[in-house]
Amino acid sequence: MKAFVLLIYLFIMVPDPAKTIEDYKWEKRIVITNFDNEKLDAFLEGKERSIEERKLLFVEFEHDEYIRNTLQDEIDPAGFLETVTQKSPTAEWVLIGLDGGVKASGKRKDFSLDAIFHLIDQMPMRQSEIDHPNSL
Repeated sequence: MKAFVLLIYLFIMVPDPAKTIEDYKWEKRIVITNFDNEKLDAFLEGKERSIEERKLLFVEFEHDEYIRNTLQDEIDPAGFLETVTQKSPTAEWVLIGLDGGVKASGKRKDFSLDAIFHLIDQMPMRQSEIDHPNSL
């Protein structure tokens, strides 16, 4: 009996491994930023519903240093940052689709939440979500 209780205790106390980009595949679209940022909150303020509808996760870096993500999940930041640098050495933000593919990237000066929303809204999977909101 003591062994059983110990196993349950250990199971509960073992932390979940840090999440990777693959863990969010088919669940979240991801926007990774890596630039001097006043705070990502300024971009996102008042847009919570639009963000949720589009299944977006924001992962924030500043000068290659991980800051946070909007879900406050424990993540493996190296893989997220690598996605930005692999796309282009000069990219400062990247949009990753539900399928895990890079859909857009750019510089800080090109970063616009409205443009990202527009781009997402043109994607076939998003169109399906709009047409059939309860089926996905």
